[in-house]
Amino acid sequence: MRKVQKLLIVNDLAIFALLILLVIGFLSYDYELFGMSESIVPIPKEYKVYFEFVPWLLFLLLSVDLFIKYLYVDKDLSYFLKKYWLDILLTILIPVLFPLKFFKPSVKIYKSTKFVKSGYKIFQKYDKIFKLKKQGL
Repeated sequence: MRKVQKLLIVNDLAIFALLILLVIGFLSYDYELFGMSESIVPIPKEYKVYFEFVPWLLFLLLSVDLFIKYLYVDKDLSYFLKKYWLDILLTILIPVLFPLKFFKPSVKIYKSTKFVKSGYKIFQKYDKIFKLKKQGL
């Protein structure tokens, strides 16, 4: 179990880093969403394509996170669903919302939802990492 906990911590740190990168991408390329006239994080437009892969990497890591949590609860599906239902829902939202990005009218809704979800996950991972740090893991 200790090995699984360490794996969860490493995965949480990677998810946290990707979420920070996602927020930086929002502030650099989707600044209009926040009512700003120019980017507060100046990153060249050529790098925007790399930020398009971040949600998929995040989806992959969140899926791995769910699998590890499933193993951590000794494959008890009912307990897993009760305890991690919100994580499951937020993970499912990534591939569901991503195609909406390609329809102009829904771009703002997609980006706002993705940003809010990312903010929630950042808070959740931050809280979890520092709780574990206080426990000495």
